[in-house]
Amino acid sequence: MNQTFSGVVLLSIVVLIAVALFAVAYFIKPNFNQPNFVTRNTQPKRGGKLIKNSHKKPARFKSKVGSFSKASDKQLYKLQKMIVQHFNEFSVNVRQHHLVLEKNATKVAMLTLDESIDIGRRRLGDVVVINFHNLPNVAELKIELKGLS
Repeated sequence: MNQTFSGVVLLSIVVLIAVALFAVAYFIKPNFNQPNFVTRNTQPKRGGKLIKNSHKKPARFKSKVGSFSKASDKQLYKLQKMIVQHFNEFSVNVRQHHLVLEKNATKVAMLTLDESIDIGRRRLGDVVVINFHNLPNVAELKIELKGLS
């Protein structure tokens, strides 16, 4: 044979390098949960502070864990009662922070009462999400629920 390395030796070297890289990646991983973690190498400004990564978009919805109060739950139950009384074509399921409206066993809309999200409609897949800041009256509900099928 004229080969300097046999196939078995080359394969064992490649496997050894792969195992070493895997071990390094497994045991030495960055902690992304630290508040001072900077993802790119930045130059300090004149004051000596690091420039933070500004590539992230700000959160569109600023709801935080625990931002919903118990008054919101009471308002959700009042809203459920209002929908059952005035809109009998919908069945209402109460979730933790929203109501799910169903028509003919298909989800049609989700109603939320959250002040940190803009008032109005948006879509979440096939379901319309309607947000109110305060408990709506029957006239407002008729307007919002008019086009749902």
